[in-house]
Amino acid sequence: MAIDRRALDAAAPRHPVLLRRVDGAYVANSLALARARLTREAPDPRGGRNERDAAGDLNGVMHGRAGERMVELVPPDTLELKLVGARVALDDLRRVGITSIHDVARLDAATQRHIFHTNVERSGTDLELFRELQRRGELTVRVYAFLSLPTWRDAVDAGIRPRSDDGLIRFGAMKAFIDGFLMDAPYLNMPGFGGSFTFRFVDEATMAADIAGADAAGFDPVVHTVGDKAHRLLLDWYEAAIRRNGPRDRRFRVIHAWYPSAREIGRIGRLGLYVDITPQQLVNDLSSVERKLGADRAMTAHAWRSFADAGARLDIVSDWPGSYNEQKATPLAPLENIALAITRQSADGLPAGGWHPEQRLSVEEAIAAYTITPAYASHEEQRKGSITVGKLADLVVLSRDILRASASDIRATEVDRTILGGRVIYATG
Repeated sequence: MAIDRRALDAAAPRHPVLLRRVDGAYVANSLALARARLTREAPDPRGGRNERDAAGDLNGVMHGRAGERMVELVPPDTLELKLVGARVALDDLRRVGITSIHDVARLDAATQRHIFHTNVERSGTDLELFRELQRRGELTVRVYAFLSLPTWRDAVDAGIRPRSDDGLIRFGAMKAFIDGFLMDAPYLNMPGFGGSFTFRFVDEATMAADIAGADAAGFDPVVHTVGDKAHRLLLDWYEAAIRRNGPRDRRFRVIHAWYPSAREIGRIGRLGLYVDITPQQLVNDLSSVERKLGADRAMTAHAWRSFADAGARLDIVSDWPGSYNEQKATPLAPLENIALAITRQSADGLPAGGWHPEQRLSVEEAIAAYTITPAYASHEEQRKGSITVGKLADLVVLSRDILRASASDIRATEVDRTILGGRVIYATG
């Protein structure tokens, strides 16, 4: 069913709503049209068009300049508005049993001192949002904040130190992005095209220097990496930083790690890196990965077991909320992601037996990838990540023992209690 103003009216009868469709058009509900003073008599703007129903009334769908004019009426994204959404997100986290997150965050004071070439901090959460929630006593999750790698010097100047804590907020990692799909050889289904760097990438020399500089200051780089060439470049930069700066307790990461070559999997293991995997991304990729890569290169795609066997440490991450145009909604719930990790199948059981089932994780490994390994990744293994005397009482109580459950039963398991620091922050009933 196509979404128009009447469909939005039914879902949100008391608030003005404006949505952007995947095709670039916008849809407004009746209250939003009224707020914009748009009536059936209003002419279409130059370069735009308002859709109308059979009776000539606006149906809320706006194309081109008509949609852009509506966007111009939307108020700025203020801190108070962000807090509204943040409270909903915190409630979602509590309900699925999450007490800690590792999140990309931007330090506004640092950002304001730069002229960036593109929106390199897109998808970063304003650090002030977490700080304000904490000041108001509303922060119900521990936050390991990934600050922006291009601003590592500014973080140091601001007094932020690796492995330092500000209440429930902890620092120590610097986030960057390399590519979408940067490959050494062209894609099988697109001869001549081997992917490219992401728009958030600066240049190779700058990235190498930032990784080495942040490492020298004691920060751990965590870098979004997809293609095999991107993995090769990243590992070159990691190794160069280690040679330059000498030994220390590093917790470097590769984020996503979709298409490494066998050689790079071995290098990741030898370096003892942390690899953040997102099971839903494999599910989304199932229909096209072999067509893109061919059978040989696909053998090392999403190769979770190979990473572990090589010596890497695996974190399972949701990448929540994901992109608005993803093929499937990004699941937040650890129980859903654990089920995906142990089956390598979609929720409807495809493909039969799982895609490259030899790369599946066990339930025990998947649980560790949600608990103790992320605690290691944030240098917190001594205080959380396992149920141990002396550690923080961050606990989840489930409705069944998932160690003895099938994937379908794991998905059906409920979170009965979520406990943060000994305080119940969510309970059923």
